[in-house]
Amino acid sequence: MLPPDSNSNPPSGASVDPERDAQQFDLLERPEAWPEDPALQAELAQLLELSLALHAHAPDLSPAILPARRWNAPWLAAAAAALLALVPGGFVVHRLRAIQAQSQDRARLDGEAQKRAQARLWGDFFHQTSALLKDFERRPPICSKDMEDRNNERLAAVVLLQASHQLAASGAPVPEAEGVRNDLHAWLSELALEDGCLQPARAEELRQWASTHNLSEEADRLGELLAKGRS
Repeated sequence: MLPPDSNSNPPSGASVDPERDAQQFDLLERPEAWPEDPALQAELAQLLELSLALHAHAPDLSPAILPARRWNAPWLAAAAAALLALVPGGFVVHRLRAIQAQSQDRARLDGEAQKRAQARLWGDFFHQTSALLKDFERRPPICSKDMEDRNNERLAAVVLLQASHQLAASGAPVPEAEGVRNDLHAWLSELALEDGCLQPARAEELRQWASTHNLSEEADRLGELLAKGRS
């Protein structure tokens, strides 16, 4: 964003008197000296509100945009107390409660976003493992001595095993997902330990294992379940 043209008129409500601004900030440090003028009290209230809001959000703000003056907690408490006595309607309390509500709402949204991201990772794992299981059911190319060429499937199993380990550490988004992940992890481990050229009898054994435990169907079901949950 370009800085405003020094020759242009200041926006409505903008300060044009730096000396007066400095005096107002000095008054913020001496709440007992605040004048009786309601208009000036309102201006000081806005300045104090800005200060309290900035410091309430200080952990999330860049130090470069925080006020250069670092007011301490005792001063903030005293100034807030003085302001409550001067400003009708609990203006500061209302504003601080609004800030707190915004922070809580942001924390809730962040938590929901994290849950959606977790569900996405689990869902992708189930979908990819199901696709691998379906590929394993197809007739593959032949290696030497009439053995099945399962090198691509074995490499995919190695990658999915790494993903499975990471998911186990993050926790399942739904209770049943962990049990299915364990079953898939066991099958993937067996395939990953095989050579790229697999004996037909061993390939049939792995296919039967997957079929008996309905691994592909369960992976598909949970993948769809998690996809609906994050939509």
